[in-house]
Amino acid sequence: MSDLGSTDTTRQSPSVLRSIGLLHGELRMLHGLSLLDYLVLGAIAEAEGRVVPVAELTASLKESGSRMTFVLRGLQAAGLIERDRRAGDRRTVEVTLTDTGRAQLAEAERTARTWLRRHAALQQTC
Repeated sequence: MSDLGSTDTTRQSPSVLRSIGLLHGELRMLHGLSLLDYLVLGAIAEAEGRVVPVAELTASLKESGSRMTFVLRGLQAAGLIERDRRAGDRRTVEVTLTDTGRAQLAEAERTARTWLRRHAALQQTC
């Protein structure tokens, strides 16, 4: 796992901010996902197959609409989600996971769980 080049050989636990940054780095390096990408894919997956309005994602993740649009465009370009306007109300944009997105999220979830278990073990040894 990446340690951002630390030369410190003592087993000090990293700060929460550094820990989140390290997890972000793992997700980016291994899966090409930012931490926000991972959170967005996870939120869509929690909808269990139903379409998710972008406004719902924006509210639940406390992101701005413009930031969410930027993230969703990237996920769509990568083939991880589909975005469509709601039939009957073209103002509403909805998203769903693709099969590729589901697989990518499952891999990223395994990485995150493994990383968190290792981090928790490190916290207990300090």
